[in-house]
Amino acid sequence: MANLYIPNSVALRNFDSIFKNNSFDFSEGKADISFHPSYVAMHPVGLAFYAALGDYFKKIGIQTTAEINYEIRSIPYLQRMGLFRALGYGDPIPTATHEEAGRFIPLRRIRNSDELSALMKDIDPILHADVNTARTVKHVFSELLRNVIEHSRSDVGGHVCATYNRKRKKISIGISDSGQGILNGMRGFRNFHSHLEAILHALTPGISGTTHRIGGTAENAGAGLFFTKCIAQSTRNHFLIYSGDSYFKLRTTPAGEQVIFNHDPRQDRSTCKNGLPFFHGTLVGIDMYIEDTETFNKLMDKIGDTYRLSVNKMKKDYFKRIKFT
Repeated sequence: MANLYIPNSVALRNFDSIFKNNSFDFSEGKADISFHPSYVAMHPVGLAFYAALGDYFKKIGIQTTAEINYEIRSIPYLQRMGLFRALGYGDPIPTATHEEAGRFIPLRRIRNSDELSALMKDIDPILHADVNTARTVKHVFSELLRNVIEHSRSDVGGHVCATYNRKRKKISIGISDSGQGILNGMRGFRNFHSHLEAILHALTPGISGTTHRIGGTAENAGAGLFFTKCIAQSTRNHFLIYSGDSYFKLRTTPAGEQVIFNHDPRQDRSTCKNGLPFFHGTLVGIDMYIEDTETFNKLMDKIGDTYRLSVNKMKKDYFKRIKFT
């Protein structure tokens, strides 16, 4: 029986902890779920990851058993965020349900545009931001979840959750699905030879969209992941995307160093890995600081400029390759 060990800390900065003592080989059709015996700190990206894994278990009929130390101090948090239910189990302890408004969004399944619209109405309380900043962050949610709805080909949709750290004014987001993954989803645009290559191109502005036209359409120009990555960069935070056997992880830009928005993700301060345990679907995680400042809005303008310049360069390079006879 394969073991699924959930470590004491899962965050963007130490995401590789999910691979500790895990092969993610469930070919025998059984999995034994165990938790770190003392404490489990879980970023929304971890919650979303295990929720997608729960969907995958149900989809292919993997039988699971689970064991948990009821003395773990973080059980109430994990329970309130919906982790145990996402894995197919009931809540382990009786707790009072606290109102989430202004602090967090527990794991929530999004399957269609109606559920996405309902989520958008519930997001405002945790943003603690001015109108323009709130609109930008809601755009991130919308674009990433539209990718799940339109491209994942998951019969059960995807998951989203978020937390707000009032002291640091930071919002953390996790979004996942157990669908076809980025490599298969990008095949309509180009033929990629690896999951990592597909991920890097998905992060490049103008590559994917609702049509094969360079830059996509005005409504969906394949810019969602690019903008999300840049927002993390602009606030000197982490961003991660994991699909298939690969991930791209943005590292933080040190204080005092200029933030540069690269249209080519390979030029970013980042870590790329392949040959990882295979993840059936797509996982995205991001941290960002929410500040009601003019600086944030100016950064959004710079991101837009980088996107437009990248698309224009792609068009020029494309037409240079065309030869008329």
